[in-house]
Amino acid sequence: MSELSQLSQLKSFNKLTSDSFHQQKHFIKKVLSGRITQCPQCHQNLTINMNNTDEQSTIRCAKKCTDIELDCS
Repeated sequence: MSELSQLSQLKSFNKLTSDSFHQQKHFIKKVLSGRITQCPQCHQNLTINMNNTDEQSTIRCAKKCTDIELDCS
């Protein structure tokens, strides 16, 4: 594989991960502010699960298509 092809693939991968990060950040802001937000795949509402136990707090839909773990430490 040529270097140009590898560079193109790397740029494409970086764009996908950046877009995903920004989408998750947007979901977190909306849900934590109390706004109704839907999963982009199944269109069910996203809910926040804040646990007082050792389990990770999450934002997710019922089907878990969207499943974001929150670092609340």
